[in-house]
This record gives sequence, structure tokens and C-alpha cells, in this order.
Amino acid sequence: MAIKDTSETVDNKLEDKELDKTDLASVTNGAILGRDLTPEEDRRILRKANLHLLPIMAFAYLFQFLDKTALSYTAILGLREDLHLKGEEYGWASAIYYFGYLVATYPIAGVLLVRFPIAKVIAITMFIWGAILMFTALCRNAKDLLTTRFFLGMAETAIAPGLSMIVAMWYKRSEQPLRQGAWFLGNTSAGILGGLVSYGFGHLHLLWGFDDSCFHHGSNLSPRHVRDDRFLTKDGRAQAVARVETNMTGIKNDKWKREQVMEALCDPNAWLLAVAYLASIIPNNGLLTGLGFSVLKTLLINILPSVFQLVFVLISVIGSTYLPNTRLLFMALNVVVSIVGAVMVREVDPVHKWTRVMGCALGVAFTANFPMTMAMVSSNFAGFTKKTTVSAMVFIAYCAGNIIGPHLFFPSEAPGYKSGFLAVMICLAISAVLCIVLRFYLILENKKRDDAGDAIEVPLEGINLSDKTDREIPQFRYIY
Repeated sequence: MAIKDTSETVDNKLEDKELDKTDLASVTNGAILGRDLTPEEDRRILRKANLHLLPIMAFAYLFQFLDKTALSYTAILGLREDLHLKGEEYGWASAIYYFGYLVATYPIAGVLLVRFPIAKVIAITMFIWGAILMFTALCRNAKDLLTTRFFLGMAETAIAPGLSMIVAMWYKRSEQPLRQGAWFLGNTSAGILGGLVSYGFGHLHLLWGFDDSCFHHGSNLSPRHVRDDRFLTKDGRAQAVARVETNMTGIKNDKWKREQVMEALCDPNAWLLAVAYLASIIPNNGLLTGLGFSVLKTLLINILPSVFQLVFVLISVIGSTYLPNTRLLFMALNVVVSIVGAVMVREVDPVHKWTRVMGCALGVAFTANFPMTMAMVSSNFAGFTKKTTVSAMVFIAYCAGNIIGPHLFFPSEAPGYKSGFLAVMICLAISAVLCIVLRFYLILENKKRDDAGDAIEVPLEGINLSDKTDREIPQFRYIY
């Protein structure tokens, strides 16, 4: 197919004040607007993106998760005794990480990721959190531990939202669940690796911190933008922009826009997604230490939920990729499976340890909703500032859920935790209902747009570079 002359298109775009410098640079860098790529070109760009981006992203998230959970492993190995933690001090050491994350979520995930290159922000924060984690090994009391955990939470704020935005920039909407799941598998791998390494190695904060500080150099090699990547030719970069043109969600825009923030805060789609995720994430902070196993067995048994998590993630991201508009159904199914697991743990007599362990393993099904939620954000919200704002809303919900969760389990109820698991079941049920409500809401939104027909339309050529929001594009259809 002949390539269209883009000179006139570029001139028209220059007259459109809504195109910022970054998006114009994408056009003038050779973006071929309105051009359909051949199947061979499409596959080549997809293959190169998979090979060059996904491994770096997965390893980055693996190290982040190892850092975050190092406290859990060291607690099993005797951290409480070594630092003379009393009463609720260990619980606060776990929770304060999420307070730090909460404080930094919007400044970093909602502003810095807009104003600066995503890969650079991730690389810098990786180095910082690696250094902070190594300082954790120097802690001698609860005050030291609380301080380092708070700043560790702040430093790790950029990684997950940033990786999600990279997927949104590089992949078609239909491809995004599988790619969001691919880098999230770093989390699953970390759960397996962390248990094995902790079994035979005690100085985890030094080990993971050193690895992070080294790996940040590798993450810095990730391209800052589709137009800046190093693994494609100039024509390849143009094709990478062209292949995601039909997304209509934008690529990267360096201008923070207040009106898009307000639109995100007034969007029922954003709130339903964030609250559904909040309700599902509350059970996230449970540990197996209360099930009656020895220290070493507990470390190894912690691997089992990670294996089950791997299975649930693969089923969800692959299933929703090949079965269109089933994302929210898979999310609802995951929390239903988690409810079954919670019932097993709650109702089975504590003497039947292994049955309860299997309940815990089934209970992690809700964690597969993380990459699914990231795919919903990257696919259903157009306008870069709006997308990052909704992403920040989801991660604020993530922090709130992890802060609330541990307070539902009362030490006086150990080892059964009857009221705690009942609260978990209620939260999961609310999440399942909200997933279905959101599905019907998006179906109705699409129907309204279908009924409007061609009454209101904007030219599609170049729309993916215009930084318009989904509400400003009548042709935009939501995925559910």
C-alpha cells in the first residue's frame, strides 16, 4: 500500500492547539497517519516490543515485589526479636510502607510520569529504593525500621503505574491484558524466588537492595517514548505509532492538564473501577504464619499461593485476550474463587492445617485482578493526564486496602480469625458486584454512543496523537 504524504497532515496538526510538542514530534518523526500496516510489519513491531520491553519490565517488578515483601520473610526469620519490636510495632512497620506509597502516589504517578520520561523516572526511583532497602539492614530499633519503610513506600510508587503506561503506549488495546500480565508475573516469580532464597539466606535487605541498585541501569535502557526507542529504525518507530492509532487513547503527552484531572474525578467509570479494586485488595496482607507451621515450613509454604497466583493470572489474561469483552467477568470470577478460599480457611478446623493452606492458595485468586485492572485503565481512559490520574486513583485504593486489611484480624481470635475472614468475604462480594455493575455501565455507555451514530464525529486520522479524552471522542468504545 502506498504511503500517504504527511506534509499536509502535519501542517494541519500544527494549527491544532491541542497537539503538544511531544505528539507533534511523534508525527514529524515519521508517524504515518492513516496508514494500515501489512501483517508482516505489524508482527515485526509486536515481536520487537515483546522482546525488548517485557523482560526488563518483568524483572523490574520482580525486584520491587521482593523489596516490599522482604519484611514478611525477615519477620518469619526473627526480625521482631532482633529489633525488639513490641505490641503493634511490626504491624505498623508493614502498614507505614503503604502510607509512604499513598503520600507519593499522585505527585509521582499522576504528575512526574506525565512531565518526565517514564523510563527515566522508573530508573531513578529504582536506584533510590535499592539504596533505602540496603539501609534497612542497618536498622537497630522500631524507629529506624518505620522510617526506612515509609521512604521505601514513597520510592516504589512509580514502578507499577509506569509499567502500565508503557504497555498503553506500545500495544493495541486487545493486546494489553496479556502484556500487563506478563510484567506482573515478576510479582509471582518474586513470591516463589523470595521463599526459596529466604529459606537459605538471611540478609535479604542487603541482597535485594544491591540487586535493585544494579538493575536500575538496565531499566534505564528502556525507551522513554515510542519515538525514542533504540531497537527500531526511524520507519519502524513510525510504524509503532501507526499500529496503535486505532487505540484512540493517546501515547505520551508531557503536558499536565487540569481539565483532564477533573474529568477523571467526575467519571463513574473511574470510581467504579477504583472502589471495586479497593474492595478486592483488602485481604492482600494475610500471612501463613498463623497456620501453625514451623518457621522454615512457613517460608516454603508461602511459595504455594504464588504458584496458584501464576495459574489465575494466566487464565485471566489469556482468557480475556481471546474472549473479547470478558475482562470484568474474569475479574468477578477471580474474587468469587477467593471467597471460596476464605470460606475454607474460616470454616475448617485449625487442626487441619493443609486444608486451610489450600484455602489460602485459592484465596489469592483476587490478585489476578491487578493486571486486569491495569488493562482496564490503559484501554478505557484516553488523554494521558486522565489516564495517569485514574491510575493514581487505583493505586490510592491499593494503599488504602493494604492499610485496612490487617486491622480486620484480631489477635484474640487466632488462629481462626472468624470475624476477619467474614469481613474479607464481604469485601470480596462487594468487589464482584461492582465488577458486574461496571460491566453494565460500560455496555450502556457504548449503546448510547452507538445510538448517536454519526451525529457527532471527529476525524479519526491523528486522533491518537491529539491527547483527547475518551469523552471527547464519540467514536471511542469501552472494553469490558
